[in-house]
Amino acid sequence: MMTKEDPTRWYDRIARWYDLFILGSYSRARTATVRQLRPEPGQTVLDVACGTGENFRFILEQIGPTGTLIGTDYSEGMLAQARRKIEKNGWQNVHLLRADARTLSREMLAEAAAVPELRVERVICTLGLTVVPEWEKVFARTWEILAENGRYAIMDWYTPRRNIFTRFVNHLAASDISRRWWEPLQQQAVEFEREEMMRGLWLIVSGTKR
Repeated sequence: MMTKEDPTRWYDRIARWYDLFILGSYSRARTATVRQLRPEPGQTVLDVACGTGENFRFILEQIGPTGTLIGTDYSEGMLAQARRKIEKNGWQNVHLLRADARTLSREMLAEAAAVPELRVERVICTLGLTVVPEWEKVFARTWEILAENGRYAIMDWYTPRRNIFTRFVNHLAASDISRRWWEPLQQQAVEFEREEMMRGLWLIVSGTKR
């Protein structure tokens, strides 16, 4: 397995079986995360570390056909699975971009969506900040891209405990679930919300950019 500093090849390997493995276990958490995100019809949503696109259907239900959804990930294997979802469902307003989230820019997103004056009004990241290298830079970059009065929502694992279970989760997901990944959002956002699931092991947080 790859190290936490280089998880991309691991996710390329498991991408084909990823959806079968999770078996919709995060559907309730994803729904709650989108609810906190508060997307509206016609808005542009950025899904950071979108993986196989499991968030897409929940987001599209809210932004409708006039909205724009851009999914970014660094694993081509995961994006390949996301493309299959897009084609199968005939989603015309979903665009994918393979990119390092630490170096994302509005220009890159605008080119991917073919929208020159792109304004990102919502950002979502699920099960990403415990995996990506230099997660603080990823948050800072995507927070900068988010428009003023836009909303950012995150769902991920967290526990400070070190035991067999947490080692298993970290090994399986090439992650570090002891990261306090919600703190930068809490420090910078207004209207901060926090919800716990799975006895506090899953956190869902969101906030609005001043």
